[in-house]
Amino acid sequence: MSTSRKPVSKMLRFEVFKRDSFKCQYCGAEAPTVLLHVDHIKPVAEGGTNDLTNLITACMPCNLGKRDIPLDEHTAVNKARVQMDELQERREQLEMMMQWREGLRDLGQETVDRLAAYWTEHTPGFSVNDHGKRGMKKWLQHFSVDEICKAMDAAATQYLEFDDNGKVTGESWERAFNMILGICRVNRASVNEPDLKQLYYIRGILRKRIPGYFDEPKALQYLKNARRDVSLDDLGVMARRIKNWTGFTNGIGELIAQRKDELGETDSGA
Repeated sequence: MSTSRKPVSKMLRFEVFKRDSFKCQYCGAEAPTVLLHVDHIKPVAEGGTNDLTNLITACMPCNLGKRDIPLDEHTAVNKARVQMDELQERREQLEMMMQWREGLRDLGQETVDRLAAYWTEHTPGFSVNDHGKRGMKKWLQHFSVDEICKAMDAAATQYLEFDDNGKVTGESWERAFNMILGICRVNRASVNEPDLKQLYYIRGILRKRIPGYFDEPKALQYLKNARRDVSLDDLGVMARRIKNWTGFTNGIGELIAQRKDELGETDSGA
């Protein structure tokens, strides 16, 4: 008794193509360059079903094993019919792929709008314009929604300032928004450098206390170098008492020298 093949519906084919990103899972060829088929992983003749987990995207050559099919006396007619069928299938697959991509685009825009709304919750009275949303779309190419939301929380806490009426100032809003991407980078880098986030925080203290000249990259490098010998607490205390760049560089040197002296006394007494 032969097993009858139940046709794979157009909707199910679309779901298989979407899942496999419109690419042949055997050779990587993708639509619309090649004509795609839906292949059964376990053949129908062996009891395979049309369940989504038993279906896979395959290009026509991979699915048919590149077999040569002998032609009969109706060759011209059959060839024309096959070509028409293939053209129709390509058109339908192209429509499916465009529908899939439009869905992804709409989802991406919805995600951007939700992120903009989340930021607005921190800054009532302000909204993210189209330029800002385009920036958010670029953020999403590198960071997850969760990473961006956490960075927004941190930016709001660290950089937003309020006027006498309790409203966010325009200048601080712009600064806080522009810091979100940098915070995303720092948070991710902190996975490999646990002290990095705290060092950035200490640098922020220094930035507020030092008027005029302040080299942010150099300051961070000084702090990183000092961290090899000095505790974060000592660096934080130092940052809160200095008043200028010279005081900062001298303070870093004094802390390192003091720590080395302490270690020297410990070693000599051992």
